[in-house]
Amino acid sequence: MILEEIIEEIGAVINEVLTFFELGSIKIDYDINEPPIPEFGDFSTNICFQLAKIVRKPPLSIAEEIVKNKLKLSSKWKSRRYIEIASFEKPGFINFTLNKDIFLLEFLQNTNQKTMIVTPKTRDLNNNDTIIIEHTSVNPNKSLHVGHLRNAIIGDCLYRIFKKVRKEVKVLNYVDDSGLQVADIIVGFKYAGMSLEEWKSGSANYSKFDQYCGNEVYVKINELYKQRPELIAYRAQVMRELENPLSEISSFTNQIVSKVLIDQLKTTWNFRIHYDLLNFESQIIQSNLWHLLFKTLKDKKIVRYETEGKNKGCWIYSSPKEGDKVIIRSDSTLTYFAKDIPYAVWKLGFLKNPFGCKIFAKQWDNTYLYSTTLQDQNIDDNGKPKLKINNEFPINFNNISRVITVIDSRQERLQTLMIEILAKIGTSSSKYEYLGYEPVILSGNTMAMLGIETIDNKAVQMSGRKGIFVEADLALAILEERARSETEKRNPGMPQEELSRISREIAISAIRYYFIKFDFGKIINFDINDSLSLEGDTAPYIQYAYARGKKIEDKLNTKQKSIEFFETITNLSAIEFSKVEIDLIKHLCKYTIKLSESSEKANPKIMAKYLYQLATLFNNFYESSPIISESNANLAKARLKIMQCSMIVFEHCMEIIGISTLSRM
Repeated sequence: MILEEIIEEIGAVINEVLTFFELGSIKIDYDINEPPIPEFGDFSTNICFQLAKIVRKPPLSIAEEIVKNKLKLSSKWKSRRYIEIASFEKPGFINFTLNKDIFLLEFLQNTNQKTMIVTPKTRDLNNNDTIIIEHTSVNPNKSLHVGHLRNAIIGDCLYRIFKKVRKEVKVLNYVDDSGLQVADIIVGFKYAGMSLEEWKSGSANYSKFDQYCGNEVYVKINELYKQRPELIAYRAQVMRELENPLSEISSFTNQIVSKVLIDQLKTTWNFRIHYDLLNFESQIIQSNLWHLLFKTLKDKKIVRYETEGKNKGCWIYSSPKEGDKVIIRSDSTLTYFAKDIPYAVWKLGFLKNPFGCKIFAKQWDNTYLYSTTLQDQNIDDNGKPKLKINNEFPINFNNISRVITVIDSRQERLQTLMIEILAKIGTSSSKYEYLGYEPVILSGNTMAMLGIETIDNKAVQMSGRKGIFVEADLALAILEERARSETEKRNPGMPQEELSRISREIAISAIRYYFIKFDFGKIINFDINDSLSLEGDTAPYIQYAYARGKKIEDKLNTKQKSIEFFETITNLSAIEFSKVEIDLIKHLCKYTIKLSESSEKANPKIMAKYLYQLATLFNNFYESSPIISESNANLAKARLKIMQCSMIVFEHCMEIIGISTLSRM
């Protein structure tokens, strides 16, 4: 919060200086950031580059004029508290240097220290707007692989970030229970001789039903399609029957999907992923949502019926940028994209909610996961379901402020089409965001570890149809075993129960951090060895830094020394702070700024990068700034306070990423 006040102080000075240029109603956007070179000061602004476009002077000339002349006219500059001096540098930046004594005094003597460093200054506690995040959304025909984890962990970290800035957040998991991949396993069970009895008898050699469906049924049916073309016709038949809630195929599919889904959720819960509501694609189709939407699409001439050409008999959407996209096939079945449109419109609150809900399961965090329901399946005179509305629905659609869909960047074209259609329908399309990320591929080393040969040890793309992937459960098990081995080496004699607990927390944390630290636009070359290293940019490195702080606390408690947080430092002038200490203090004060930035940009990597930098700065502090052996009492107290603030920020930031706080490793 201190740095936010400093930025506000600089902003107030700049805004007053702008009035001296007689700009009238012209508004100027500018940035206040840290300069790339520390010698230039603590903060820098690009205001002169923005002004240069209007007053038609070189940025450097404007910067010199402001620093040498106009600041003297500013009442805000004369009453400043934190900024000591202003200077300018080529090609036209204005730099500001802090009064270090005032800054450190505020940090060390503020009596609200605990809340000050972790509470964003600008927040609206009366804001009831709801943010909806949709993530994971894996087809319920297989187990989750590490590529799916990237999606789920990104979404879960976003949920935690928004909760930290006190937003109302609802997390949705969309279950595509009427698509081709689900139809594939239904064809396998119903028409290709694959029996549920093999699974029930325990002879299938799989510990989970989602693994059996994905690794056995799904892979085999895709091989059989080449040998038995008639099975493809059965798949089309299944797709049609899935649109009828009263069909036997729909009933059987519900049973299979539920068994797969609960196993998928067990995997995500192992990684501490939270959800609020499950949505089912079949219910989107079977409800009145699609009927209402399709009527709107036709009435507004957003779609057209094709009477000739390759798309004859289809309903088409024509994008000015992306070309034609089939919405309804010539056999009257809905495309994958068509089913997504009413779901997006529903999330924005544009169409009346037709769903009730029920408790689906109790989750790892003791919260209830709900699922949507079609409560009354009686058919009206028009052949449409009559639906009963549940007034206790967990989402208030009157207050939707953002709808974020976390999705593979290979779906970018469809998401672009979606935004076009939402705008044409008349929804608040500006509230709809898709957060695209590049896929996860498997390194040659990881493939070799799994016994899969690759050409020249190259990384490969995962494929469920070909059975080439690393299951999330397997990745966790491998990392847990490695963590156990390393922990046992460092802690001989540790009780087995404690060893198992710590190893599991290290493995979970390692995977969660691994999938957050990369830019969304970067393809992840997943390597099991890299994710668990104790060195470099990894979760174990961060956990180790935190454990060092806990070690100091334990020693202080053992020596019966007070570790009272609010103990007053009586003589600040007698303390000479090192650069290591000042750098750490400044970084601690950035927490709320980075949290707000991460929230606004919907980018959890900002917090991952901040956390890694915190661990590095704290390790430097730990090694160079002793507390217990320090003879200067005031300096020891100051260092203790720095350490305690570090531990608070560690805990808040590690909670966001999902990294466990461990006292020993």
